[in-house]
Amino acid sequence: MKHLFYRRRKFFDDDFDWDTYGQGTSERRLKRAVRPMAALGQLSFDPESGTVQSGAGEVHPNQQLILEAIGKLQPATVHEVGCGGGTHLATAKSLFPAIGFTGGDRGAGQLELAIEQHPELKGHLGLQDVTMPFCHQWPRAELVFTQAVLMHIHTAVSHFVALSNIVRQAQKFVLLVENYQCHNFVRDIETLYETGHLAWEHLSIHRIDGSGGARGILLSKTPLDLPVLRTDLQIRDGDEPSIRRLMRADEGSLRGLFGFDPA
Repeated sequence: MKHLFYRRRKFFDDDFDWDTYGQGTSERRLKRAVRPMAALGQLSFDPESGTVQSGAGEVHPNQQLILEAIGKLQPATVHEVGCGGGTHLATAKSLFPAIGFTGGDRGAGQLELAIEQHPELKGHLGLQDVTMPFCHQWPRAELVFTQAVLMHIHTAVSHFVALSNIVRQAQKFVLLVENYQCHNFVRDIETLYETGHLAWEHLSIHRIDGSGGARGILLSKTPLDLPVLRTDLQIRDGDEPSIRRLMRADEGSLRGLFGFDPA
């Protein structure tokens, strides 16, 4: 019973066991999703409305948000942390051919799957663990984004390390598309910034909404014409907080020592 409870805690509350995540898992998760991922070549971006449209079928809200953010911000380069099977990168690369795309994932099997499914990504992906100390070999990009990555990181202060690394890797913007019940992201980002743990001199925290209903946290070096996020309630937008998940997150967060207080 203890062993089963441990495995249950590990899978749902702590760092995801990526060794169990393969093509079959990905397909099952997509079938459970609200809407399917759009296939390559089916999408178009309308600069006037800032929306992504599908010529056949529906677009998953998270995918739509990511693509619309890229279209609106028009970064020269984009990097995905936790790129998995490469679906987001391949779709974005097809939709925005003038932008340079790279991706990193801590799972070698995931990268092999990405290249198998999307051969055009070969040479643009690499092993990356954002819970490790910052690596100067990681590709820098004007926009760095995550989709369902930080929500899985709960070991001690690892999610603080990941947030700090992601901001340091980004030259202009960071987009987080996560389950906002798993961490108090806005509070954590503000704390890291105010205590000197983020590399940017200036930081604006905004909410960005996709036309399909998904919500994202957008960090920018300069203020944008978007709603400013000051609390996590704003990004949850009426969703009931998951007390169990947030208590689990705070268990690790409380281990953090911030800044440098002279003795």
